[in-house]
Amino acid sequence: MTVTVAAVTGPGSPAPPFLPVEGARAPQPLLGAALAALPAARGCVALLLPPAPRLGAGPARWRMAEAILRDAAAIGGGALLRSAAGGTLLLGASPAAAARAAAALGSLAGVAQPLPLWRLPEEAEAVLAWAAAQAPAPAPQPAPALPVTGLHQALDGLAAEAVLQADALVAPSGALRGRRLRLLRPAVAAALGPLAQDPDLLAHAEDRLAARLLPGLAAWARDLPGLRLIPLPGDRLPAPALRPGATGVLPLAALAAPDFPDRRQELAGRGWGVALDGLDAASLGLLDLQRLPADLLLLRWSPGLAAPGPAAALRALDPARLILAGGRDAAARDFAAASGMLLARPA
Repeated sequence: MTVTVAAVTGPGSPAPPFLPVEGARAPQPLLGAALAALPAARGCVALLLPPAPRLGAGPARWRMAEAILRDAAAIGGGALLRSAAGGTLLLGASPAAAARAAAALGSLAGVAQPLPLWRLPEEAEAVLAWAAAQAPAPAPQPAPALPVTGLHQALDGLAAEAVLQADALVAPSGALRGRRLRLLRPAVAAALGPLAQDPDLLAHAEDRLAARLLPGLAAWARDLPGLRLIPLPGDRLPAPALRPGATGVLPLAALAAPDFPDRRQELAGRGWGVALDGLDAASLGLLDLQRLPADLLLLRWSPGLAAPGPAAALRALDPARLILAGGRDAAARDFAAASGMLLARPA
């Protein structure tokens, strides 16, 4: 790779000692990638997630950190550079997206303060110093095949009443506004046994169940009064609804699918709305809630929703779009009532 130092640091600036001279070949792959990305990153920032013992304590926490970084790159632009030592650099993201990710990652990693952000090109030297000192992480190995023999048969044999929970959707006044049928994750996990420890396999099982149950669930939701929420599989559409209020629930991760806008439009053409499930106190600061393409947002209850940051994010939304789920105690009821949102509780 041939590089021009002035393209990164500005005309007339001296070359930092770790930079290859003009015309030299950059020997380090991460340094070469950083040099190639920096000219287009003016006005952006870089965010470094260093190796953190807390993130290595379990795969779920590391997956969450990776998801935060990928979301920040998707929303704010930028590239992810991963080192063999365990650090990851988000290079060339918008300042707002990177700042949200930094705050969330700092909390996840157990760091008291948000992770530092490097302004570009002013602090390009710090970026290049990190890249020059790192070896790239090896390419991820394909996951070993899971022993799923008989799994689909077990799922297909589950009775609907064994895996479905009916929730009432209650307004702050106490009036019933509708119902939600949802999959009981503990029941699905029990059918999987030890395989339920894999979150991807558990999500696959829930999607398969939603697909099998869709005809009956859609028939239930077609013409009842009020809101009717049912789980939707990732690749099928329900029968057309006969009255307003029919709503399909999709996981928040569905937003990453390239065909999500088309899918939402197809659902609307059949008289169905979309609800996104999976928002919690930690994720509220990472997303522009007002721009989420959904009719309803399902919030997972935790006392953290009342913290200043999450509470401010919720106040900016129309409470008619919000449903508080998973809260059965008085604190959850009081929070929903004070916020003006619906509360989902077992019917």
